[in-house]
Amino acid sequence: MAGAACVYRKTGLLVAGALALAACGQGQEHRPRVTAQEQCDGTISAAAAPALKRAVVTEGFTDAPTGWLDETAAKLREDYAKRAIVSLGTSECVASADRPRNHLSVKFGVYRERSLGTYSGRPYMYPYDMGEEAQVGYRWTVLYVRCTSDQLKGSDRRPARFRGILVVEESSTPDTAATREDNLVILHSVALALVRKLGCVNDAGLPSTPVIKPLKPAKVWPPGPI
Repeated sequence: MAGAACVYRKTGLLVAGALALAACGQGQEHRPRVTAQEQCDGTISAAAAPALKRAVVTEGFTDAPTGWLDETAAKLREDYAKRAIVSLGTSECVASADRPRNHLSVKFGVYRERSLGTYSGRPYMYPYDMGEEAQVGYRWTVLYVRCTSDQLKGSDRRPARFRGILVVEESSTPDTAATREDNLVILHSVALALVRKLGCVNDAGLPSTPVIKPLKPAKVWPPGPI
C-alpha cells in the first residue's frame, strides 16, 4: 500500500494514524480513494463534487485517507467539554489534485463569540448568508455555526460554537464570484457532514443544500488576488 494512504495531516505536521498503520502493516488490500466525493473522508456531496474539481482544477485526486471525520468530531466534543476557547492541534482534510499539485485544506475548531466579524470588511472577503456567519474569498472561506446536541452536554443551555476554515493553498483559479462561491459550496458540504456526525439539532442551522445568498459587504474593495 502506498504510504500516502496510511497518513493523515495535522496542522503543519504529517503524523501516522495508528489504525491506518496497523492496516498497512497487515498488508490489507487498499482501494485508492481518488474521486472528488471521496475527499475529506467522504464528506464531499455529489452537488459539491463539481465545485471541488473546479477549485483545484482537476478531474482526479491523490489517494485520500480515512478517519478525519471521526477524529475531528471527537476533538470538537473534547474542546467543548473542557470549555476551550481555541482548538489546538486540529487535523486538516486535504484534497489534492493528482496533476498539477493544486490542493485545498479544511479544518474545524471552536471559536469565541467575539470572533464573529473577524473577517468582515477584510480585502477580498465577502459576506454570505449561511450559518451564524460566512465570509468567502477565493483563497480563504470561513463558516461559523452553533450546535445543540445530546453529544455535547450542556449545549441546550450553552450552544457549542464551531468554525470551519477552507484554504485554497495552491490553485490557478481566478478571483471571481463563481470561484468564491465554489469554496462556500465545498465548505458547506464538509460542515454539514460534520454537524450531522455531532448530532446537531436542525443541522446547526445549515440548509441541506447550499443556498448561495451574498450580503452587502462592510466595505467594497477592488477585485484582484490577495
